[in-house]
Amino acid sequence: MYVLRPKSMAKSDQETIDAGFPEILLMEAAARGTAELADKIIKHNFFYQANYYKNSAELDKEDINILIFVGKGNNGGDGLAAARFLANWGYKPEIILSSSESELRDINQKNYELALYNKIKCSSYDNLTKKELEAKLKKAELIIDALLGTGIKGEVRGNAGEIIALINDLKQKKAVVLAVDIPSGINGLNGSVLGRAIKADHTAVMAAYKRGLLLFPGADYAGKVKIIDIGIKESVLAKNSEGVQLMTQNKAKKFLPQRKRDGHKGTFGRAAFLAGSRGMDGAPLLSADAALRSGSGLVYLLLAEEIERAAFELREVLTKSLPSKNGIISEKAVESILDFAQKLDVLAVGPGLGLNKASKKVIKEILENLAVPLVMDADALNSISDLELLKKYQGEILLTPHPGEMARLIDLSPAQINQNKIEIAQEFAVKYQLNLILKGALTVIAAADGRIYLNNTGTNGMATAGSGDVLTGIVSALIGQGMAPFEAAALAVYVHGRAGEKASLAKSDFGLKSGDLIEYLTEVWKTLT
Repeated sequence: MYVLRPKSMAKSDQETIDAGFPEILLMEAAARGTAELADKIIKHNFFYQANYYKNSAELDKEDINILIFVGKGNNGGDGLAAARFLANWGYKPEIILSSSESELRDINQKNYELALYNKIKCSSYDNLTKKELEAKLKKAELIIDALLGTGIKGEVRGNAGEIIALINDLKQKKAVVLAVDIPSGINGLNGSVLGRAIKADHTAVMAAYKRGLLLFPGADYAGKVKIIDIGIKESVLAKNSEGVQLMTQNKAKKFLPQRKRDGHKGTFGRAAFLAGSRGMDGAPLLSADAALRSGSGLVYLLLAEEIERAAFELREVLTKSLPSKNGIISEKAVESILDFAQKLDVLAVGPGLGLNKASKKVIKEILENLAVPLVMDADALNSISDLELLKKYQGEILLTPHPGEMARLIDLSPAQINQNKIEIAQEFAVKYQLNLILKGALTVIAAADGRIYLNNTGTNGMATAGSGDVLTGIVSALIGQGMAPFEAAALAVYVHGRAGEKASLAKSDFGLKSGDLIEYLTEVWKTLT
């Protein structure tokens, strides 16, 4: 599923029109899709309430109060045409223009005339008193937001701004808000609020996701998203997506490695975790356990000798004791690590490793001397003294920073990272020729060739200590089984998020801990096989 910038979506529209697809048919498809979603929402809500109150009454479409707020742009045109579809299906929608009807142009003017022809009630915001509009909003059961599209610049002002404020303030709890393409007032590029924005329950999105619908706070304002096929070819969307896609269940199934019936421990990968230190000996256990629950054939923990006993909790894990000082591996461990890594299919470094001069030395030696696929997380990221070393690594690298760690790596603030996380991740991965997981509510997975996967699975209950260690375990297991790091990262992040969702349903976001993610990994794998 492709994800586009607003300008790229407009380009896709124009290329489709230039290829001979009439613009009015694009708008008709968008309008029908919006109306079908509106119809589905109304029926779901009505029959849910009828069942709840044990009411056997049939749905009378004429009694459903539908308000459609329409702007003068193409987004408004979609709303005008959607009103016509709803009217033809027996509903009695009411259109409220944010501007004068004289400001409508071309297709929008035609759709307005068709609305009048179909005897749809139309009025202008300027011709309504505040009291009249408040009364309409308080009666509304479905509000369709077709005020502003993805092309707006600057803060929302004027009539549109006033209408947005009224809808947000006055709509009743029973009312559902359906946005057309994007909630009015949301920046389609970065998800920011342009002064004020519609808080939608659903958004009917035309052809493809816009970036601002996945980035926060835009994702919160969009509610449930439904992609509407309006006739634009997938090849056009792919060309204009700049290599950015959203991870989906179908994509996860395609990425899942096939397991040979006659496979053995070695077939399914040797994964090792150089991790843990005094006071943080739980991190390597989470990573190792997650790897075991993600198909890894052999899992090793390379631990400071002072904490090796912690691994006894996992009977299936093999351990290697390393020289240490004050509970953190010492420089004397370097030779042993380099020798041991030669037989591995993947080496993960960082969870709970600790941070001191010795650990930085170990990380430097690994980057300069190994070629095994390398996953770097947590303290390994904080131990990178020279980013140029990443370019010199002879094997594949996957970094897994959260915004704070990424900010330290490239000398920006976490806020700056979150404001431009897709572009930053893409540029960093290309510059240093590596793979990157930039974690967050929307996680960005970037490849050295510029490809991007976005992942929006998961819940806020996963914002807890050890969650990243579990992800490191999952992705390391997949790489160890022969997956390319970029695809392994995309699959791991998706599965990690789904496990979080299942754990949250069972235990709540408040009650979720990182170990619960591992417990529910098996449930997620079953849905993919």
